[in-house]
Amino acid sequence: MTERLPQQKDLTGLCDGASIAVLKDRRVLLVRRASPPYAGLWSLPGGKTEANETAQDAVRRELNEETGIEAEIEGVVDTKIVPDEGGDSITYRLTVFYGRPTGGRLEAGGDAEAAEWVHLDNVEALPMTPGTVDLIWVAARRARMP
Repeated sequence: MTERLPQQKDLTGLCDGASIAVLKDRRVLLVRRASPPYAGLWSLPGGKTEANETAQDAVRRELNEETGIEAEIEGVVDTKIVPDEGGDSITYRLTVFYGRPTGGRLEAGGDAEAAEWVHLDNVEALPMTPGTVDLIWVAARRARMP
């Protein structure tokens, strides 16, 4: 599922980021993005990695900022190269994790205008950021969601 890039692409200007598929009871935690890129679309919680921060630290911080939820990271779904919204340039090297909630109270915050637990049967009906539905299904399989 990892996207391959033409070898002539210069990857030195990439920003690192991380997101997470938090799963419980055949539901996944999603956020609706308030800001570009992809404003108004549903996605996995996540964001940019800050200086001296690991991808795991970044995803825990972003998850809490955007949803109020804390989670245990169980594994990696994929590492993707994500172009900007227009698709003209490459902007992020995104590590996508999966895990289960360990605490917190659901409340949208940060750059999320909404945060919801969405049943896996309903994810394909939502307007999503590109590739998110596939990542959710890979995460659900790896987490052994029935």
